[in-house]
Amino acid sequence: MSSVKLSINGEPRDFPDGLTVASLVEQLGMKADRVAVELNLEIVPRSSWQATALKDGDKLEIVHFVGGGSGVDAAPAEGVEQRAAITTPSPAWTCPTCGRAGSGKFCPNCGEKKSDSDDLSLRHFFSHAVEALFNADSKIFRSFRALFTKPGYLSAEYVRGRRKPYLHPFQLFFVCNVIYFVLQPLTTWSGLRTYLPLHENSPYYGTLARQMVARHLSATGMSRAEFLPRFTHLLDLEAKSLVVLMVPLFAVVMLAMEWRKKRLFGEHMVFAFHFCAFWLISVFIVLYGGAAAVSRLLRHFGMVFSYFGYDFRIYLFGSIFVAIYLAKAFRTFYQDTLPTAIFKAIGLLASTLVVLQIYRFIQFVIALYFS
Repeated sequence: MSSVKLSINGEPRDFPDGLTVASLVEQLGMKADRVAVELNLEIVPRSSWQATALKDGDKLEIVHFVGGGSGVDAAPAEGVEQRAAITTPSPAWTCPTCGRAGSGKFCPNCGEKKSDSDDLSLRHFFSHAVEALFNADSKIFRSFRALFTKPGYLSAEYVRGRRKPYLHPFQLFFVCNVIYFVLQPLTTWSGLRTYLPLHENSPYYGTLARQMVARHLSATGMSRAEFLPRFTHLLDLEAKSLVVLMVPLFAVVMLAMEWRKKRLFGEHMVFAFHFCAFWLISVFIVLYGGAAAVSRLLRHFGMVFSYFGYDFRIYLFGSIFVAIYLAKAFRTFYQDTLPTAIFKAIGLLASTLVVLQIYRFIQFVIALYFS
């Protein structure tokens, strides 16, 4: 019979494969109503024990609560937290999450950990943050690894109902959005920031933009010199907050592409969140950031390319890369055949131009009338 190695309160132990949290507690000979379980830094509610499967390498903290008033519980399981059985019970406290009274380290009802002054120390705060972010079993690490190495997998897992191991699609998109706006200025490309001259010279709505700017300046009595810094400041703020508007736009494109499959719009939204998260990081940070670094290196050796030719090559390479990713994602999430997945990947890639123009025009209109 295959086995899994689990770390219980820091002690590695072998168990038969196929265990859930509930069956582990039972195998340890513990009473379910006197146990709190933390799995990979997250409290597992008792209602989820039966559905939470354990895998090789999982780290668990299990506390067996003291029973009665004697301060000694009946035969705590070997390798499980036993300090409560040999020390004086801690003062009673009320759980801030569920309101139940308790006297141990964890709430006996919902598993919330009793806070103390050390929890708010800088040392504890940052050590816990680093462990949560960079532990191989953490949600954020697992989610990013799946996002970039398994196209469509996160979306399929979420729709399937397997959500606990990963970040919510919006959470993942939000994290990628923050990373993008922190690192994007270092790439020297404009990215999703589109300043006034670019709006006014857009081949799609440039004429309309110039007319709207002229009317706005006439109505407000502002000079262009007064207007421009206010417009640019608002545009920078909008670029950080309005990126999420692209998600429903892409979801509408997916709905049109996959209408025969009668899938819910929410499913397309999940796919769009994951695609936008991947797109922000892989294209605007990794690809354009890497290209900027290479460009600086080439200039150091006296090799200079025209901006248009260089930008076109990056765009072409990025388009091929994203198309390959999307084709795999369509195969995984929508179960499309390979030819269909390739065709739809090219279609969605082409739609990014339309979505970007709609996004930029919305940015322009809001910045114009609120500046």
